[in-house]
Amino acid sequence: MTIADIVARYKKSKDYNVYFQTGSDDHGEKIEKKALSLNTSPQELVDKNIKLFQKLWQKLGVEYDFFYRTSSASHKEKVQRIFQQLLEKGDIYRGKYQGNYCIICEDYVKEQNCPSCHSDTKILEESAYFLNVSKYQQQLLEHYKKNPDFLVPATTKKELFANFLGEKIQDLCITRSDITWGIPVPNEPKMIIYVWFEALLNYLNSEMGEKFFFTDFAKETKDEQTKEFSCVAIQNKNNEYLLVYNKKYGEWVFPGGKIEVNESPKEAAKREIFEETNLVVENLEKVGQGIFWNDTWKAHFYQTKSYSGEVLVKEKKTIGEIKFFTINEIQQLKVSGAVKYFFEKIHDCEIIHLIGKEITRFHALYWPIILFALNKRLPNKIIAHGWLLVKGEKMSKSKGNVVDPLELLEKYPPDLLRTYFIAKINFLQDGIFSEELLKEFYQDFFIHNLGNLCQRVGKMIELYNNNIIPAFAGTENIHLKKYYQNCLSTIENYQQKMNNYQLTSAFQEIEKLLNASNKLIQELEPWNLFKNKKTELLNSTLNYLTNGIKIIVFLLTPIAPESSQIVFEYLNLKYNDFNWVNIKDFKQIAGKKIKSLKGTLFPV
Repeated sequence: MTIADIVARYKKSKDYNVYFQTGSDDHGEKIEKKALSLNTSPQELVDKNIKLFQKLWQKLGVEYDFFYRTSSASHKEKVQRIFQQLLEKGDIYRGKYQGNYCIICEDYVKEQNCPSCHSDTKILEESAYFLNVSKYQQQLLEHYKKNPDFLVPATTKKELFANFLGEKIQDLCITRSDITWGIPVPNEPKMIIYVWFEALLNYLNSEMGEKFFFTDFAKETKDEQTKEFSCVAIQNKNNEYLLVYNKKYGEWVFPGGKIEVNESPKEAAKREIFEETNLVVENLEKVGQGIFWNDTWKAHFYQTKSYSGEVLVKEKKTIGEIKFFTINEIQQLKVSGAVKYFFEKIHDCEIIHLIGKEITRFHALYWPIILFALNKRLPNKIIAHGWLLVKGEKMSKSKGNVVDPLELLEKYPPDLLRTYFIAKINFLQDGIFSEELLKEFYQDFFIHNLGNLCQRVGKMIELYNNNIIPAFAGTENIHLKKYYQNCLSTIENYQQKMNNYQLTSAFQEIEKLLNASNKLIQELEPWNLFKNKKTELLNSTLNYLTNGIKIIVFLLTPIAPESSQIVFEYLNLKYNDFNWVNIKDFKQIAGKKIKSLKGTLFPV
């Protein structure tokens, strides 16, 4: 969660509209058994546990947009609707399951002992429903071939192919009949939908998920000569889109047409669609607008799944055919620029799943196949982070080696945990964790490196320039010129690493600039510059160093927001005054009066 929050904060700093969803998988046999042992209901148990998680996220400064509960009534209704839809399509079928099941991992396995948690499994033999995974195996393999970075890191992808995608995939059993805590199969209340099948659907079933993260993506203006039209992407229950074949232009278009005088875009859409197709559309949702055909037409785009009536070709002079198509089929058609624009915007947003590597198979194998079956787009990337290791073993409740993060937060600042998880642990790999290592990192980074640099530079500005940050001036000093270029390259390298989700490498860029700043102090010895009255070089040195600190804490803000804010306030600067362009400007902060510091920036 902290890593996801770091990514979200970074993306916001780049002016992206960010939607950050997390939540809880409330169902499963282990929840049912645990609740029974505590003499409480499963719902009461998960409600209690979730409050603890939400308290933890709040203390860690995690700012998510929506917390999704799979035990909600709306999730149940939507899961059952999707289950029925796939059943009718033949992508879910009835059969018989016989094999092993791990309660702890909520996973069907081949072995008597679970390969993930090493606990004993139970043998199941029951009538069940299956997801037709093998039907989409080739399509999934082709997607991986076209998108080699769909799943990272490469080691996790290699394991997935070696263990599951290297041979014919077995269809997935997606129901249980020996538990009660879960979502029932439609019209079969004694059969419960498999927790992993329904839990994955949380991504689609949230309000933003259903919209594919649509935003009001176009803000184009039009001149007085530009005409306007409305069109609607109408989806059926199979998520296919209705297109109209325009005989005049020889291409497929969305149904819709010209907006008349004193008519709203939505009114025009409804009228034109009825006149063209005989359909009555409702619940039109505006998803954007765009300028087309040499700036002569402005299109208003809507989408809906609410329509009634029988599809008929009513304007036979201009319309040749009306038909529903899947997104993949549309990509093979000759379509209008407006249709291309609409589907480009559907895929314009970047969807990232950040998961623990132990649940890679569900997200990187079954989830894409569910999306294929539903004719939905896939996420852009799945990032599987590693495990926290304690004395060489995975941290887990069953082994009794879990560290309570709420207890740690009673003793240490949240930024310490946030920073440690990417500074000392490459989140694409397993990493060692202990409280001793945590304390050691706090002393090394926050006290001796960042804190000490800020305090040294601040004290020199106080002593040598009455707390005023000196003006920027060009210089021929070889050390300052090198440091200036170092600052600029750090900004670029950091962005490159963050854009590629290499968070540990991005943090190392911050550390490099910290080290370069300390080295500059050693090389130029500002105290001697003051003593020898080399005022111009002294002022340049203090300006460059302060700008270096400004850049360091700007880059550090997504990772350690509270600590960065402490430094900004000390320098009498505001984070919101900076962006990825003006952060390079060494003149902007000149003349600011920094605060006099009593004590240390960060508690020892």
